[in-house]
Amino acid sequence: MTDEGRTGADTAGNIREVALDLFSRQGYERSTLREIADALGITKAAVYYHYRTKVEILDDLLRPMVDGEDWIIADAGSDPAAIGDPAWRLTLVERYIDLLLAHRRVATYAMNDLAGVANSTLLDRMRANDERLAVLLANGDLSLEQRVRTSAALGVIVAILALPDVSNAELRPQLLRVVRDVLGLAEQVADAASA
Repeated sequence: MTDEGRTGADTAGNIREVALDLFSRQGYERSTLREIADALGITKAAVYYHYRTKVEILDDLLRPMVDGEDWIIADAGSDPAAIGDPAWRLTLVERYIDLLLAHRRVATYAMNDLAGVANSTLLDRMRANDERLAVLLANGDLSLEQRVRTSAALGVIVAILALPDVSNAELRPQLLRVVRDVLGLAEQVADAASA
């Protein structure tokens, strides 16, 4: 136990939660380690024990989402023969939506504070993942319309996450339906199943 009466793991988790709240409300740049400590009722030294810098906190907030993107993209690319197949594209989209919903608060923060997220040491991985995801979804012999649909679908996924009054359980089926429609996958998957 620390002198504040919390275990170290709990304190680190609490620091991340408070930091995410502050970063989301006032931006990364305007949030300080002092504010994080004050909100938790701990000393700044206790924050430093877990995180030497705000960047370390930001990276710890983003890392699970970025690691999930890495896994989804690597798994999606592991079967080159399936790339471009409508069912494969749909599975990739569903996994990406599930990942963002699982990390919805962080994903929403990242979308709304691009200048703050630019401080993360994970920024290059995040950008590379965005590009790899777009390439995977647009892979295959896609028409210009399908490529435009792909870009639009990725935008829809990110934009819809910001609906604060809708639970993940309500949002997921609606988001999947809209993204399938935008991608034109509902018809393609149905056609492939009936063939």
